[in-house]
Amino acid sequence: MRFALTTSRRRFILGGLTTLGATTRASARGPSTGARSDALRACSFNIRYDNPEDEYPWDERRSRVVETVMTLDPGLLGVQEAQPNQYDYLRKELEDYEWYGVGRDDGDREGEFVPIAWRKDRFEALETGAFWLSETPREPSVGWDADLPRVTTWASLSDRETKKRVWFCNTHFSHVGERARRESARLLKRRAHERAADKEEVVITGDFNSKPSDEPYQLLTGIAGGTGSPLVDPRRETTTRSVHGPWGTFHGFTPEIEDRIDYVFTTEEASVHEYRTLDVRAGEYRSDHLPVVADFEFAPRPWLPRKGE
Repeated sequence: MRFALTTSRRRFILGGLTTLGATTRASARGPSTGARSDALRACSFNIRYDNPEDEYPWDERRSRVVETVMTLDPGLLGVQEAQPNQYDYLRKELEDYEWYGVGRDDGDREGEFVPIAWRKDRFEALETGAFWLSETPREPSVGWDADLPRVTTWASLSDRETKKRVWFCNTHFSHVGERARRESARLLKRRAHERAADKEEVVITGDFNSKPSDEPYQLLTGIAGGTGSPLVDPRRETTTRSVHGPWGTFHGFTPEIEDRIDYVFTTEEASVHEYRTLDVRAGEYRSDHLPVVADFEFAPRPWLPRKGE
């Protein structure tokens, strides 16, 4: 059975961009930036799976997760570690978004999701699909030296504001397998190359379990591998004064922030306005990871027909 592709023909549109401001509380929503209507915000957010043994369990944190997303108001949202009940809760509470995701264990409802969401009031979904980070990406599977299935979720979207096509992709690399992370980066970069070659803008969010000094990050961004990459790290593409928040993204439910392993990647055509990692809210943790946000817009491309046109 093939699980790799499911399609949908639906109409969505995405609303205006608001600034993050200096706070992440919904009661202090940032004012409008006055940016052009084609500006876009993407967010990556590992929400920590629902583990009843956690000191800060999901039932305590879930309203903070929703509050954070509503405050940020991203156009594109990639979530990691969502179990089925968490996925259902987010879909119910965040009604301004259309969602797509599959369970990593069976391509349906079993296992963690890495769901994607996009604002209903801006985007039209042309296709949605998933592939596994393994030697057999078209079916639920464990790849290389990983210990669990790892799935990647994607949507091909049409932006009604700009008329551009955007391939939005969200993933979660193995936390165990070094080879799995390296091969997953190669697989994801190939997919990004294919989409960019087809004149789609590319936005990728995820928990990559890799620091910038590690090979998977360097493969994704073309620093290593010798073949180049369509992907860039927006944090490194913008000015220092446009980067806010801590360097690291994982803190393990403590005030001490550790490695940078969560990212938003774009193509080099993106003009980056701001890149922000939200601060820890000690005692009021949203997750054991920090949300990451990038504000950008894509430069105009010369018109070229799609393949087959």
